[in-house]
Amino acid sequence: MKEDKENCVFCKILEGNSPVSMVYEDELVAVFPPLEPVNPGHLLVIPKIHIPYMADLNDESFVHVMKITKLMAAAIRKSTFRSEGINLFLADGESAMQEVFHFHMHVIPRYKGDGFGLKHGSNNFVKMSRKELDEIAMKIRKQLKTIS
Repeated sequence: MKEDKENCVFCKILEGNSPVSMVYEDELVAVFPPLEPVNPGHLLVIPKIHIPYMADLNDESFVHVMKITKLMAAAIRKSTFRSEGINLFLADGESAMQEVFHFHMHVIPRYKGDGFGLKHGSNNFVKMSRKELDEIAMKIRKQLKTIS
């Protein structure tokens, strides 16, 4: 369910109507830990404009989000938080587990045995032929022409 700006929890944070533990802020983005982090050090990088999905974000803002995401990942690795690795996680749409419909990138410190992960049973993978993969690639390439 796509919420509007008035009901968006992230917009309320940005407007100063909800408490936040701000890590970083500039004219385009804000970075803060979620209320329910996967591990200590988990951060959210969000644009300051209400944009529900990745495709709605202009290129300049998207590049800036990724630049700040990279900076936050480096800061987490240098911090005292346990971080043997970093996951970047984007849930883009309800079926992809998006819960807050304001585009945001998760920067999650990870370590062996932390218990977090996307679970996908091995019986859910579908082996495809090269012909099927070529057809998929062709259909997506065709759509690229309509987007660019």
